[in-house]
Amino acid sequence: MKLVALGCERNGYPALLRYFENASLPSGWELKELSTIPCLGFIKEETLFTILGEDVDALLLAGCPLDACKNIRGSDIALRRTLRANALLEEAQIYKKVVLALVTPDKIGEVRRALTEISTFFGGSDKQ
Repeated sequence: MKLVALGCERNGYPALLRYFENASLPSGWELKELSTIPCLGFIKEETLFTILGEDVDALLLAGCPLDACKNIRGSDIALRRTLRANALLEEAQIYKKVVLALVTPDKIGEVRRALTEISTFFGGSDKQ
């Protein structure tokens, strides 16, 4: 299974880097790409689907906590787009997943929770 992880440059990407320095993906998973973007609010639903269409099974988005987003509403927008994308994937019976983790570089437990959610969605174990 293949995963792409995208993080906002302020909190998400530093948290992802810190997490992956000391932890690994669940068994059977491969990190296809780890990238940074200025703000998760910039990601459109079409972009989410484009990424998932490129031989990717799951997309992990990491961004600022809702009350601490540098761009005020970026994480809120990303949350709504994540929920909508997952609803459309389910409706179309496409077995892929988008998960949002709201993090800071010092609060990376949400990354583990998100990876567990992804692994569980695909029927796997959360052992890392």
